[in-house]
Amino acid sequence: MRKSEKAAARDAAGLQAQLTEAWSQQASRSGETYGRLFATMREEVTAFVQRRLDANLATMRAWSECRSLNDALALQQSWVQCAVEQYVDEGNRVLETCRLAATDIAEAAQPASEAEKLATDRKAAAQRHTEHDMRHAA
Repeated sequence: MRKSEKAAARDAAGLQAQLTEAWSQQASRSGETYGRLFATMREEVTAFVQRRLDANLATMRAWSECRSLNDALALQQSWVQCAVEQYVDEGNRVLETCRLAATDIAEAAQPASEAEKLATDRKAAAQRHTEHDMRHAA
């Protein structure tokens, strides 16, 4: 094996090691982001369910105090308005949580993409170098 072939083999092995490390780091960062996302979502859903239960219990207590049909209709309207506001608010919270997680994942992917580009450039350069050496050897 010639020196240039040995150098190309070393470069390829080094490149493979760099790519492996970059992918490993990317997977680790993505895993951390997903872990935070799932923990946050669990907390959000738990808090939302608790808020809805509290609102429903308050409505049930107020129901016993209704003295007329108008009181009952007003209570129902208030309950529906509160429920809609809480569902919309929770939907916005969930969307924001997912948006932040997606941003984290996209930012974590940037270095991996750059490493892939460098690896591709190096591979192409090593291949050109090897082809050049083969032409000169022939």
